[in-house]
Amino acid sequence: MSILAPRACRPLIGFANLGDLMRVVALCAGVCLMASSHLPAAAERGPVVALNHFFVVVDAPTYEAARASPFLTREWAPFEARTTVRNDTSYTGSYWYGRRTYFELFEPGAQGPVGASGLALGVEEPEGSAAVRQHWQDALATAGGGLVTRKTEADEVPWFEMTYAREIPGLRVWLMEYHRDFLARWYGTLTRARSITRADVLDRYVAKIGQSERRQTALLKDVVGLTIAIAPTEREALVKQLRAVGWLAQDEAGAVVCLGPEPGQLRLVAPKRGRTGIVAVDFSLQHPVAKASHRIGSAELQLEGASASLLLVSASVSH
Repeated sequence: MSILAPRACRPLIGFANLGDLMRVVALCAGVCLMASSHLPAAAERGPVVALNHFFVVVDAPTYEAARASPFLTREWAPFEARTTVRNDTSYTGSYWYGRRTYFELFEPGAQGPVGASGLALGVEEPEGSAAVRQHWQDALATAGGGLVTRKTEADEVPWFEMTYAREIPGLRVWLMEYHRDFLARWYGTLTRARSITRADVLDRYVAKIGQSERRQTALLKDVVGLTIAIAPTEREALVKQLRAVGWLAQDEAGAVVCLGPEPGQLRLVAPKRGRTGIVAVDFSLQHPVAKASHRIGSAELQLEGASASLLLVSASVSH
């Protein structure tokens, strides 16, 4: 929002005397003070909340096709398949790392049935998760969270503070704030970074799998858009949750479009043929490419120019 001073506050010449000039200065000060009172203070706005990553459970043939794809595992992005052991759970999945965001694919099992999805938001300010927790408590009358740790061969490292609100069927939504000691204690010799930013954490992940040299040549830059199929009642809850942390929401062509602090959007649409969760993804690319399409089981990755789209269609609901 921009605030323009009234005409009286703009540079003037030909004041009759110093008193006239001082009265104009006082008027300008008063107008600016009144205008600033309508702007939210930084403390009221809270921390910047952006996308951290997402996950989707795909059918088994699609999961295996993604893991076996030479394009996805060698050209698209730094990739790994791993088992994560935490203090609260463990799971096995496939991961593709961008610059500030990343995504995971799982096969049906620990993370739910085909279509089950996760939306992880993130903050990069110390104690930001506590502020978000309060915002969600105020807006939704419920919020919780706690510390998540990650095991290595010789240690159990504080990983991130998790914050969540009410449960949405088929769509897990939570917030992450990386622990201040995570990068110091989790393979700390691989990179010099010690911050809690997404970019530094992802650089460490990529260094851990020995693919730092692929950072410049890989295509994937970031996740910039998600299309989420969600029932109207649950959509209201998600919009309220996002608005509570500074996102904007607007109706647009049969959908609700939610805009965060970074380029990109969440597009909330009505479910089709019973499919809910994340159904399409938009990516930005580090390098422009010719138009191409890669079929991955029941999904399809389309590339053109500086962007790409992943269309997730379960074999069980396709026709």
